[in-house]
Amino acid sequence: MLTGVDNESGSPGATLRRLREAAGYSLAGLAKRAGMDRTLISKLETGDRILRPHHAEALDKALGADGALQTLVEGEGGGAMQRRAMLWMISAAASVTATTGRVTLDELLRFGLLDAIEQPEDWDATIAEMQRRLVLAPDAEFGASIGAKLLMVRQAIADKGGVEDVRAAAMLSLLYGLWQGNQGRFPAALDWYRTASALARKSGDPAIETYVLGRAASRGVYEGMSREQVVGIAERALAVTKTPTLGLLEARSALAGVAAMTGDVDGGRAAVRAMRELADQLPDDGPTGPVARTANFHIFVESRVGGTQSAERARDETEAVLAKTPLWLAESRIYYALSVARAGYVRGAATLALEAIRTVPWNVHTLAMAAADVLTAVPRDDRSDEVMELRRFAEPAPRPWETL
Repeated sequence: MLTGVDNESGSPGATLRRLREAAGYSLAGLAKRAGMDRTLISKLETGDRILRPHHAEALDKALGADGALQTLVEGEGGGAMQRRAMLWMISAAASVTATTGRVTLDELLRFGLLDAIEQPEDWDATIAEMQRRLVLAPDAEFGASIGAKLLMVRQAIADKGGVEDVRAAAMLSLLYGLWQGNQGRFPAALDWYRTASALARKSGDPAIETYVLGRAASRGVYEGMSREQVVGIAERALAVTKTPTLGLLEARSALAGVAAMTGDVDGGRAAVRAMRELADQLPDDGPTGPVARTANFHIFVESRVGGTQSAERARDETEAVLAKTPLWLAESRIYYALSVARAGYVRGAATLALEAIRTVPWNVHTLAMAAADVLTAVPRDDRSDEVMELRRFAEPAPRPWETL
């Protein structure tokens, strides 16, 4: 558990000791790697000697700490919040590596903890960038970066507890949960959604609350929520406000997903129509905006429970609308492959799905789920090369359409 940092434990020497212990080095081992005297490092840790910039540079290199100690030493005369934020980040990295090993320390520091040293001037801009990255590049660097920002907003709330910080915490918690879900860590994802929901209520911002609830419901379809849970959360979002918001769009997308997975074509199409009506009333902010989101669910509904012709029309729409959103475009192509398989063209469908999967360079749970969906329309005795490769990629756990 991450705790506060007092003056003694937050000293440069104490921080050096935490980093050394997290990395698994003895004093002698670190001294050898850094080309320094063991007694000197011991005195630096106890505070008997002052940690100077040249010491910090050599020790950072030996620890693989990517400038952490240098930044801390150089920031000694800086603002209190900046210094505390740095200490929170190092504390978090060291806590993680206590159970997972030195490589985690390297990766956390390199991939984003130290990128969030300064308090963002505009949380809204930060969150918008994180939303964009979640769709365009949901990689390990994204996860570490948003984790760093969660530490920053936690420190901001502790320092001043402003409403804008609580709003930011709600959105960052939601986005971190979505990333965890992408990695297939469903219990963690659901915990983060609950945290985000509690923070959103505390923020008093209806737009934030509807978005957190609606987005969590939309993803909860894939991450272990029951039909009753998904519908209940979506209906809570719809009840918060009648003003058109992205959160209401997400709540409708959750209902579209449930309908498609339970064979309710009329309900799915009605939910997509409601999404279109909302999208017409909302500003479209580009490749991840409401028009693109609606197109993605349109092809999902038509490919899963519609007819061949309606799926083809949906595909034509999504190819244009999702051209700049590679992850959603890949999902849409895999679901179109499902409609092709349902029409009896199994090998061609498997080929289409595999081609779409290869366009995305990350392991994303929703793509594996979509691949498994294609296989529902494939005979179990099909052993063609294309089908066997698709089976290797597909999500093996029970799928939502089997459990909703």
